[in-house]
Amino acid sequence: MSARDEKPETEETSAGSQTLMRGVAPITLRDRLAVLAAAPMAPRAAQKRCDVGLFDLESRRQIDLVDELRRVTREAARNPEPSATGE
Repeated sequence: MSARDEKPETEETSAGSQTLMRGVAPITLRDRLAVLAAAPMAPRAAQKRCDVGLFDLESRRQIDLVDELRRVTREAARNPEPSATGE
């Protein structure tokens, strides 16, 4: 029997019957499940932002009170204000 006499394989899909090329195997349920299992996990619901502790980006933008006090003290030491008595 020659290659021309062989009947090509077919695969049933939702679009209908499809003819496969020679040497191409039909996609099985096992193949489809393997692709789904290899896909990265995705959340089932929308995720909330983690705005506490280490991941709180808003708190990183705040001024540290200790650093602010040191800055004010350094500026006061560099620019002493004249006293009311003129000393």
